[in-house]
Amino acid sequence: MIKRKKNMNVMDRVTRFIIAMSLLSIVVFGPLWNLLGFFILILSILFLVAGVSGFCPFYKSINVDFSKSDEYFK
Repeated sequence: MIKRKKNMNVMDRVTRFIIAMSLLSIVVFGPLWNLLGFFILILSILFLVAGVSGFCPFYKSINVDFSKSDEYFK
């Protein structure tokens, strides 16, 4: 398994997890079972994986690391 360095802080991870669960609930319990629902489902899965793992590929591509900014939220 590839070990990735975490580049997200705790607040960012929690926010992504909440957004992912909200989007997932909209797709599962709502009337979105079409192409838009499929894209929202994929987006929510990506947010969920990034929130749980602590690694964001977009942050890596723009060379940003927010993992050191946790002391502002304590």
